Amino acid sequence: MEKKNYIVAIDLGSSNVVVAVAERDAEGRPAVRSIVSKPSQGVKAGMITNIEQVSNSIKAAVEAVGEELGIRITEAYTGISGDFVRCARHTDHVFTSDPQNGVNRTDVEALFDRMRNVQAPDDETIMERIPQNYLVDENQEVADPVGSFGKRLASTFNFILCAKTPIERLNLALRRLGIRSLGMYANALVTGAAVLSADEKEEGAAVVNIGGGVTDVAVYYRNVPRYIATIPMGAGAINNDIRTLGILERHVDSLKRKLAPENKMVSVKGRTAKETKDILLHNLAVVIESRARDIAEYVAQEIRDSGFGDKLAYGIVLTGGSAQLQHIDELFRRVTGMEVRIGTAEEAVDETSREKVVSPAYSTAIGLLLRGAAHGDCAVTDIPRQGGAAQPAGPTIPRATPYSAGKPATGVSAAPYTPRPAAAPTPPPTTPAANAATEGAAQGAAAETAETPHRPKRGLLDKLKQKLGTRLDDFFTGSEDEEI
Repeated sequence: MEKKNYIVAIDLGSSNVVVAVAERDAEGRPAVRSIVSKPSQGVKAGMITNIEQVSNSIKAAVEAVGEELGIRITEAYTGISGDFVRCARHTDHVFTSDPQNGVNRTDVEALFDRMRNVQAPDDETIMERIPQNYLVDENQEVADPVGSFGKRLASTFNFILCAKTPIERLNLALRRLGIRSLGMYANALVTGAAVLSADEKEEGAAVVNIGGGVTDVAVYYRNVPRYIATIPMGAGAINNDIRTLGILERHVDSLKRKLAPENKMVSVKGRTAKETKDILLHNLAVVIESRARDIAEYVAQEIRDSGFGDKLAYGIVLTGGSAQLQHIDELFRRVTGMEVRIGTAEEAVDETSREKVVSPAYSTAIGLLLRGAAHGDCAVTDIPRQGGAAQPAGPTIPRATPYSAGKPATGVSAAPYTPRPAAAPTPPPTTPAANAATEGAAQGAAAETAETPHRPKRGLLDKLKQKLGTRLDDFFTGSEDEEI
């Protein structure tokens, strides 16, 4: 049996599952050979609620790719998203082994070792540890500390945590199909790698991925992911609101993309071929804008809570399937007061693949391919086949604060949302070292207090009580009645 080496990505969302297969070109970029999107069932706000439905949804997308390429997928890189994914900061330090010759790699590795000893709560796991900065002698911040002179090296790390249950359920769904996950990553992180330019990562930008059940936010500054958050509200909330107008679910997606003046009427097919329902698009626009404005308000708050809101020179990059909603970028621009553009993954792949990934709905899948390309190929075959050591005791990251329910932001029903603080981990105990005596026995090597961003009071309810004064004429074009 001949095996072929591909990079495989599986992006399971609340409304769709995307499977992408690529090879690496001469420059190491993904050359997409196939990418397929299928409707998903059994997922609510990123959490798998029905393993049978999820397995069938993934199976449909995987088999479609397999038939196109003549392969059987047995390994893949996967993404996960939901309000059970969060970030927490922790600061620690070590004393340099040879101050006269500057910081060396051994000192940096010693600091990483201390960070690796930080423990997650029992019901969470640490997905990634991302250094935010390095401080030499508490007054010199550097991107790479090696070679800097000083007696003390400190750093703040951003820990990406995820609840164990969603990970276990996703792995179970994959195992039922004979697929092994080579790596599972937070969607909020991998999406930024696919849609942001080098300048945007360096000068500052927020990636907002609007999906069916959740909206992911990731803040980049100085080429480092500084903050991630997930808002448990997406396009599904908009669809639910539209259905309150008496519109059948199968017509919602096409109807919400219909553009016409506010006095335009459309006839929507009903339960039978003869039954129709007339909808005034002005009323539809009010519903869509109200819920989209809610999402934009929550995104703006998360950006403020990150502590980098005033440093994002490139503003917001919208992506995800719901970024295709007409004039959604203009709405975000009005609500946030920041520059906004729609981002796709075209620049992240080779030239021959760009037409395949023009939709922003594929951004996360391409981000997973990029992460996989850096780690290794996935084993596939053209014939189907049948299907560590304990960490030392260390500090514990506090449990996540659950989202609290409240009054809906607008008159249309949807699940309320309150962002939670990024809890800081407890520092590890200091190991006695000879170089600690240089600073005096009183100083020791105690860990720094974790940094927790200040969370201002929202006041979103007051904002959302204001009447939507903006006229919606510019949201619609066209002049004749149409029938869907």
